[in-house]
Amino acid sequence: MSKLFKYLIFLLVGLTAFALVLAVVLFTVINPNRYKPALEAAASQQTGMQLRINGDIDWTFRPVFGLSIADVSLRNGVTPQELASFSSIALKLDIGSLLSGNLAVQEFVAEDLYINWFVDAQGQANWLVNTAEAAPVTAPATGSNELPIDINIADIRVINASVAIRDLSSNIDTRLQNIDLRSQNTNLENRPFPFELSMRLINETGGQDLTLDLASTAQVDFNAGNIDLNDMRFTLSPLVLSGDVSVTDFRNNMRWQTNLSSNTFNLSHLLANFMVVDEDSMPAPNQQQFTIQTLEANGDAAGATLGGLTVALDGTTAELRGDYLFATDTRQALLAYNLNTGAIDLDSLLPASLEEPASASADATASGQNTAQSAVATDNNDSPLPLDLLRSMDVRGEHTIASLTASGLQFSPVQFGLLLQNGVLNIDTQPIGFYDGELDATVTLNATSSPAQLAIETALTGISASALTDDLPRLDFFTGNFNASTTHMMQGDTVNALLDSIDGASTLQVNDSSVDITLLKRVFSAISVLSPSGNIAAQWPDVVRFSNAEAYLLFNDGFTENQELNLQLDNFNVSGTGGLDLAAGEFDYRVDFTVLGEPALQTLRVNEDFQNVAWPVRCEAAFTDTALQYCSPDLQRVREVFAAIARDEIQQRASEAVGEQVERLRNRIQNLLQN
Repeated sequence: MSKLFKYLIFLLVGLTAFALVLAVVLFTVINPNRYKPALEAAASQQTGMQLRINGDIDWTFRPVFGLSIADVSLRNGVTPQELASFSSIALKLDIGSLLSGNLAVQEFVAEDLYINWFVDAQGQANWLVNTAEAAPVTAPATGSNELPIDINIADIRVINASVAIRDLSSNIDTRLQNIDLRSQNTNLENRPFPFELSMRLINETGGQDLTLDLASTAQVDFNAGNIDLNDMRFTLSPLVLSGDVSVTDFRNNMRWQTNLSSNTFNLSHLLANFMVVDEDSMPAPNQQQFTIQTLEANGDAAGATLGGLTVALDGTTAELRGDYLFATDTRQALLAYNLNTGAIDLDSLLPASLEEPASASADATASGQNTAQSAVATDNNDSPLPLDLLRSMDVRGEHTIASLTASGLQFSPVQFGLLLQNGVLNIDTQPIGFYDGELDATVTLNATSSPAQLAIETALTGISASALTDDLPRLDFFTGNFNASTTHMMQGDTVNALLDSIDGASTLQVNDSSVDITLLKRVFSAISVLSPSGNIAAQWPDVVRFSNAEAYLLFNDGFTENQELNLQLDNFNVSGTGGLDLAAGEFDYRVDFTVLGEPALQTLRVNEDFQNVAWPVRCEAAFTDTALQYCSPDLQRVREVFAAIARDEIQQRASEAVGEQVERLRNRIQNLLQN
């Protein structure tokens, strides 16, 4: 037994010595640079690309045993840009094949890989160009330099790679960084192999910095130009997409199709990856639960078809189908779609744009500073209209929404069509249910004119003020059913330009309405302080039923000024001018309150001396103020009105006195002449 152990020890020592001698011979006798032409030729023959090894090839033990290659570039032989470059590549070799004189590559490890994806103005990508036109790569001559080589790489590892994506046709400039790729049994002969990919996507223009992960089982037939990604799992927190993606003939006439679904995730948390969202306005993680139930789409070089997209949001389901055709030399891009949804609550999806004041007694100075800052921010953040997009394509869309909630208001059901043709956008609604009545609207935007022209017409019919008050409490001062209409014209290439140019009119008519006139009574009570005859409105009730109520508001060159306001409540009239400051959330109107005499219906009664008198009032307040703070009398001008009334009274009495004396004198003269 002891001799057997000795023999085994001698055998192990001998094998170790032989391995050491063999390694010394291998690393001192075999020059790895002799494989350079063979590697270049093999890569070119199998991929059609031109591989150039500009640096040296050395033996390496880290990260794998094999060859280390420095300064490598890849070209397609047609476009001037490099497809890829490597600072360092490690190739894991099969030792048995190496000892027999063959070069068998088992694993590919690339560090600091750089890939250049470039698309020219005509939409041709440098990685998808037809390499058949490129000059053929000359294979190494038969002789001492021709070596047996097998580059069916089983495993691929890419560490800390980066990709530059520049598309001149779409004005895209994006970087992918920190790319890590791991695949096993990798091949280009249509045999399935698993892979995992992670990266950072950095958009310098939009400011996004996203972390992406992708795992799938792939089948790649490079010669046929086919790629299948099965059991795919794509992650962009909190979104996880699962399904299959297939691309065929990507080297010539590419077609693709996909069938995907997602997990349930918070929609706002996903949108926060692409836009700045106030953390205080973000919903809780268990709110806004969004799911992509099905996504079926396919396309080719001519366009794309959305066979069906079904999504669910907090129990509401939406379905979208559509087709898109790319622009050609003879026509613009075409988009047609159909959207059908259940109930949509925009208020729960979008953060509130205005916050309620913390206290009704907020400091006036701080309020003024905030107002100025808001106005400056609005001017600096003017948004241009997407006129180039509107001119570049034709669109036809149909929309059916079971119910819509926006700004606390309820619309149900909602149906409207959208037609964009030759740069003119038309949106036309079917009658929309709105608080026991109907709403109709028509919007036309002409993007071909300079500046753009926008026309908006709306009509409200049979709206219940009582029902509307439930969702709009500020309107609780009146009841009844009302009709309203608006017709407005705007022009401009930005949002602010449109608002600054608005012209048109809004009208309102209410029949048999009860109105809370507490504000009117308060104004007249303040006026009556200067009246020698006491409170003008002392006998008025707080709520008055008017037979007819009408109002109109005319816009002239914007919101801020030159508006004309008129309100008629039986024998009570309000008329004046003013404007709105949308940035500050304020309004300012100089109006006259007038109680008319007969023949107007005398619903509000006053002394005849105060009939048909225009009382000057200033309505200046913030939208968030209580209604009783909206208006107050202009007391300086009120004094002038009372002075004018007094003068008229004196003149009238003097005229009456003189008239009486003249009449008496006339009678005496007549009597004298008769005698």
